[in-house]
Amino acid sequence: MRAWFGFGVGVCYLIVCLTTVPCLTFGQGQTSQKSAERKMIRNVGTSPALASEILINERAVWEAAKLRDMRRFAELVADDARMVFTSGVMTKQQYMQTVGKRTINDYSLENFQVFMPAEGTVITLYQATVSGASNGKVFPATTLRESSVWIKRAGKWVAVWNQETPIY
Repeated sequence: MRAWFGFGVGVCYLIVCLTTVPCLTFGQGQTSQKSAERKMIRNVGTSPALASEILINERAVWEAAKLRDMRRFAELVADDARMVFTSGVMTKQQYMQTVGKRTINDYSLENFQVFMPAEGTVITLYQATVSGASNGKVFPATTLRESSVWIKRAGKWVAVWNQETPIY
């Protein structure tokens, strides 16, 4: 933490940003869907438009996984990406090869947070609730803490890192 923010002043800055930026950036007069989406997002150091774009991309990755649409998944996830699951670490290629072993029946994303630690890099943090099956075994709705890193490459945002941790 010290390297990023310094001690004391940086922590105060972070607290102010986390509590005031959402209030200042999410104006009134939005459609109900846009308004609900913006209320879901807390962002630090990003524009509301960028935060919304990253949320759309994150949802698109989930939808591609649910539909087993590996063409769309490949567009959103970088070739050198890594995904950390409770079962271990996977590359993009490993995930795509084993997608038939997983079924996502339903999912929801909540408490979406977006941080921009450097130009061209966005970190997300949110809760996902997912139900489905893995290796033929059905699992009930499980809540996970998710975090992803998105990098802008060749003018396009791609996911390079995702980690999920079960919330017990």
